[in-house]
Amino acid sequence: MQVLRRLFSFLRPYRGTLLLTGVLLLLYTGLELLPPLFQRRIVDDVIAKKDLSQLGLYIAGLVVTYLLLQAANAGDLYLRHALGARVIFDLRVRIYAYLQRLSLSFFEQTSTGELMSRVTNDVEALEQFVTHGSSLTAVDLLRLLGTAGVLFWLDWRLALAALAPLPILTVALRLFNKRVRPVYRQVRARLGDINARLQDSLAGIRVVQAFAQEKAELDRFASESENYYRARVGAIRTWSTFFPAFHFVSALGTVLVLSFGARLSVSNEVSLGTLVAFLAYVTALYQPIRRLTEIDNVIQQAIAAGERIFELLDQQPEVQDDPNAIALERVRGEVRFEDVHFRYGQGDEVLHDVEFTIAPGETVALVGPSGAGKTSIANLLSRFYDPNHGRVLLDGRDLRQIRLDALRRNVAVVLQETFLFNTTVRENIRFGQPETGEEEVIAAARAAHAHEFIQELPQGYDTEIGERGVRLSGGQKQRLALARAILTDPRVLILDEATSSVDAEAEYHIQQALQEVLRGRSALVIAHRLSTIRNADKIIALEQGRIREVGDHRELLEKDGLYSQLYRRQLEMALEE
Repeated sequence: MQVLRRLFSFLRPYRGTLLLTGVLLLLYTGLELLPPLFQRRIVDDVIAKKDLSQLGLYIAGLVVTYLLLQAANAGDLYLRHALGARVIFDLRVRIYAYLQRLSLSFFEQTSTGELMSRVTNDVEALEQFVTHGSSLTAVDLLRLLGTAGVLFWLDWRLALAALAPLPILTVALRLFNKRVRPVYRQVRARLGDINARLQDSLAGIRVVQAFAQEKAELDRFASESENYYRARVGAIRTWSTFFPAFHFVSALGTVLVLSFGARLSVSNEVSLGTLVAFLAYVTALYQPIRRLTEIDNVIQQAIAAGERIFELLDQQPEVQDDPNAIALERVRGEVRFEDVHFRYGQGDEVLHDVEFTIAPGETVALVGPSGAGKTSIANLLSRFYDPNHGRVLLDGRDLRQIRLDALRRNVAVVLQETFLFNTTVRENIRFGQPETGEEEVIAAARAAHAHEFIQELPQGYDTEIGERGVRLSGGQKQRLALARAILTDPRVLILDEATSSVDAEAEYHIQQALQEVLRGRSALVIAHRLSTIRNADKIIALEQGRIREVGDHRELLEKDGLYSQLYRRQLEMALEE
């Protein structure tokens, strides 16, 4: 019931539309009760008495009733389905907005395909609930009560016969709900697995084809599809058995009325017109009951989808603004790590007692073997995570006391694995500043040494670069990412191995760009190629999450420690090549 209450809460902003829909449905329900009464009069007053004087009036009444019925039905159908489309739109946007606020750790633990399934398939499953489950349930209950009232008014004995199957149907419906809800939950989960497998396979299609694993991936996808198929068949088996049995039991009400009513009519205890009207009302009685069972099926699917959606909406961001956080307007760019310890989730600690300072305008490089903790330091400075102990400060203020939007306006990141969007060059460059004009975009591209190659593209800045920038080289993608960071004009720039995956020529262009970009900014550079950070103001050598050495390039070479070992090893490898 809690899930249903939360689902109904999404309808609160549309109370006016719901009220109008309710009025139309009540009008429709009331009009539905009239045709059998006209039929009763035609049988008793016209046919039985062989008097045609009133026939025209009764027929006119029937025509007007049916016309009003369909007018109310048309208005109701439009309003309900338009409302359903609007609610689903709002819910989908709300979920997407909420996903934007969740911390990086959540996305590292949840597959993209699974999230896509919840935003698309699970939300879509709620549309039937909005259009049929919410308003029609209440109205069908009113239809049921209204029709039952008319039945008792016509003849209480026949009414009891008509309602005799109801206790059996009520118990059966409860058993069905208990059985079908976990089945629908499993169907939603298996559909999420299919989306996760599909997204993973398509995102890695180059690797799949490079290793000739198309058949293996097909088998894995077929296996996930088979699981979904079996879950679907289980659900189909459940309701395809239940509904015919339910309809059979409800049809017994009509049989009982015919059996008992025929005796009463023959003995003149009820008129033939009353019996005809009664049979029409019995049909009208069991129509809402049948609809309620079908709507109940929709509701069970909506509950299963709603549980998955609310499971997502109940996730709390690990990193969020403190209630007293402020928006720093002027940032000098001083960064300080104080006694920082950090672990991912419940894993082992990856940073131990890290302390260092980046002065305003200073370039500090992090070096060390893989797994030393370099990227973890960058993640903490970007506040993708918070330290488990200690503080990270910007201009003397703990990052947890700075609003995230203000922090990320002043701290930009260029990652080793550059992510570009499937849109134009221009839109990628101004992603962080969507309102930026053409001159600023070109200036940022020039600063990143990207303007020249952009002009050579088929449509220049309007060139579509494909998913993840597939139509560009590694060096070109890195320079676009650098231009994107430059355009935000950050006071602190993080370069996470920005040149490790490009060739020598691309590295040269990027290094040229960096000389201009870093001027006057504080920078944290994670270096894979040590030759690229010889001019850094300060180099920090990390090993197993601890700072081993601090100094400039010449000082660390003279110490003959960790940095010197790493540097000589790279020189030897370069000579071997």
